[in-house]
Amino acid sequence: MAQHVEKMIDKLVNVITNDGRNFVGTLASFDQKTNLILQDCTERVYLGAGKEVAADPLGMYFIRGDNVAVIGEIDPKLEEKIDYNKIRADPIKPMQIH
Repeated sequence: MAQHVEKMIDKLVNVITNDGRNFVGTLASFDQKTNLILQDCTERVYLGAGKEVAADPLGMYFIRGDNVAVIGEIDPKLEEKIDYNKIRADPIKPMQIH
């Protein structure tokens, strides 16, 4: 996993956590437990159908590795074309561990 995450250093990434939160920022650093540090981080909050996506700026943000469900690189050129004022979506549900 580390070799894949290492390729994303200094790139814009999207991180979805086990509790369904969605973070976007520049991956500044990570460690062997996949703890992540994001610069210029924003949390995207999906409020449900019929409501706009909220963006909460967080600045420098730490995400514990055991809470990372998905991490992926974002293409900045495609990202800037998205109008989040027009997107409507329900929040992602937290993971259920049985």
